[in-house]
Amino acid sequence: MSKTVLKFLPLAAALAAGLVAAQTPAQADDGKYQLMKAKEDRVWRLNKETGEIAVCTLTGERLLCTTSSDAATPPKQSYDQMRADKAAQEKALAEERRKRENQELKILERILAFFRDLITMTREQDAGK
Repeated sequence: MSKTVLKFLPLAAALAAGLVAAQTPAQADDGKYQLMKAKEDRVWRLNKETGEIAVCTLTGERLLCTTSSDAATPPKQSYDQMRADKAAQEKALAEERRKRENQELKILERILAFFRDLITMTREQDAGK
């Protein structure tokens, strides 16, 4: 087991014990989940079969839950690797932006050259008259 998971086990056990101790005997056999109000818009949900704890937030008419297993799952990459990947992605985006801007500048230069030639031709025609 990873150190992160081991850190959360005592917390999860304490919360589960608190939720189970707070039950009334009539609630003990009702359903798979037990809910306990934490705040006005937040509840703790205990899965009585697996012991998994979820924090659920009421958003409008929806109840959005984040499980304790999601919170304890370590990332697949190290934070240094994630930062390096993000930096590489930002560098690639900057390079792509620079290429696009260069293309746009070349198009504008062509348009300006066309108008310069047009003005030069017009002046030559006016001078020739």
